[in-house]
Amino acid sequence: MTTTDVSPPPVDEREPLTSTSGGASRQWRAVWRIHFYSGIFAFPFILLMAVTGLVILYTQPIQDRTQGDLYKVGVGTETVSYEEQAAAVEEAYPGASVISLTTPTAADRSSIFGLEGGDQHVAGDQAFVDPYSGEVLGTNEAGGAIVGLANRLHGFLNMESATVDLPTVSALWDEGPVLREYVLFDLVLEILGVWTLVLVMSGLFLWWPRRARATAAAAAGNGGGNGGGAGNGNGDGIRAAKPKSILGVRRGMTGRARWRDLHGLSGVLLLSAVVVTIFSGLAWSTYWGANFGALADTVTPGKVVEAPPSGLGTRGDLDRLGNHINWNTGDDPIPASYATGTDGSEPAPMRLNDVVDIAEDEGMKPGFSVYFPTNVTDEEGTTAYGAFTVSNSWPRKTGEARDLYLDQFTGKTLDEQQAYGYGPIGRGMDTLVSTHMGTQLGVFSRIMMTSLCVLAIWSVTSAMVMFTKRRRPGTVGLPRRPADVRLPRKLALIGGVSAVVFPQWGVTALVVLAVDRWIIRRVPRLRAAFGQR
Repeated sequence: MTTTDVSPPPVDEREPLTSTSGGASRQWRAVWRIHFYSGIFAFPFILLMAVTGLVILYTQPIQDRTQGDLYKVGVGTETVSYEEQAAAVEEAYPGASVISLTTPTAADRSSIFGLEGGDQHVAGDQAFVDPYSGEVLGTNEAGGAIVGLANRLHGFLNMESATVDLPTVSALWDEGPVLREYVLFDLVLEILGVWTLVLVMSGLFLWWPRRARATAAAAAGNGGGNGGGAGNGNGDGIRAAKPKSILGVRRGMTGRARWRDLHGLSGVLLLSAVVVTIFSGLAWSTYWGANFGALADTVTPGKVVEAPPSGLGTRGDLDRLGNHINWNTGDDPIPASYATGTDGSEPAPMRLNDVVDIAEDEGMKPGFSVYFPTNVTDEEGTTAYGAFTVSNSWPRKTGEARDLYLDQFTGKTLDEQQAYGYGPIGRGMDTLVSTHMGTQLGVFSRIMMTSLCVLAIWSVTSAMVMFTKRRRPGTVGLPRRPADVRLPRKLALIGGVSAVVFPQWGVTALVVLAVDRWIIRRVPRLRAAFGQR
């Protein structure tokens, strides 16, 4: 089959060709137009998410390759205390405060300290320290390097500052304001994500076999009617109408028909993974994710733990390790972000090494993070002393989600938050998110998500090839739009429900339908280009 073939896509095998099936033909063409329009929105999104997703999936090897001088160290025999490492960071970057510690994930990994303040550092910047020598290896800007760029593009198109106020349905149950601020380009990605769901579901509708071989053969034997070139009386129609497996590629097919089979097969293989990935990705979205989270917490509330304050304690009290609480006289290095007064009137916070030991005893996973307490003094001079928060690294498996709150003076566990404290809906969504990140099922998750990204790129590529092969000169390649467009009731119902669940997508869908019906049909050139009748 040559590239000049002007027949529409799989009408020959997907839609009945007899004159008694005009309704099915109209429905098929209407769905194909929906598939085309959703592809216009979804293709750039799919390519961006697939490429950046691969970078995020393989964050560690990429960082080792591009920033190995920060992340990797030579293995030594003895380590420097975390207090001394933190002091070295604050000395290297005057004016900056150390606010967190991420412990090494392995013996050849550096310690990572979170920074805030100073002339050059903002929250999220990281300083890297060789745990064996105490040498400060350098810093990494928040969201910097290729991995940081991939995360920003993946999350909000690297444009987080633009915001828009929109009404929110969650005001119905969370008693918050109706108008709320949302990140504009995160909202754009959210809309494109829903269009991707429309793309895959309409593609499944088009790909699903719709008739037996006998019907196809009979139609082809009569010359194929006027079904858009499905049969021409020379046997081509019979060959194209061979019954096929939904997971198979027909032998002997060439040209556009073979590309169609390859494209359809990749779409079927992607289907379940795409649905899981899109829905779990929407959990992060600025609009739908916030509304979904509020609804989930209302319908199936979980145990929400707020970081409790630390008690000040008195002289002679023991910490959980059996040692007397030290009183701060300025002799020991304490990160400036939570150091108490040095006049001996207040107890000294626990040493970082002791906090790490407690976290390990509590079963936290290697690479856990310690977030330093925040002490707040009110206008009356009363100080509220915060707690150490110890969290397992992310991404991780849902069952490994855990936050410990430790008294900064005694190390006592004040409370903890586990995944099992989430509500059932929240826990289920967290499981999907962990699958999305390639961690929930271990190596299998990583393989599955890698395959999804690669197949997604292939699906877009094959669709573009197929599109160029079927496009008539002077048109955009759409099948002709019948004047009387009727969607099956089930599909119309699904579209209506989707517009309610995803209202921001529903608005764009109405715009597309309006343009298709009232603008394209009224402009002769557009009418011809878009296959209008």
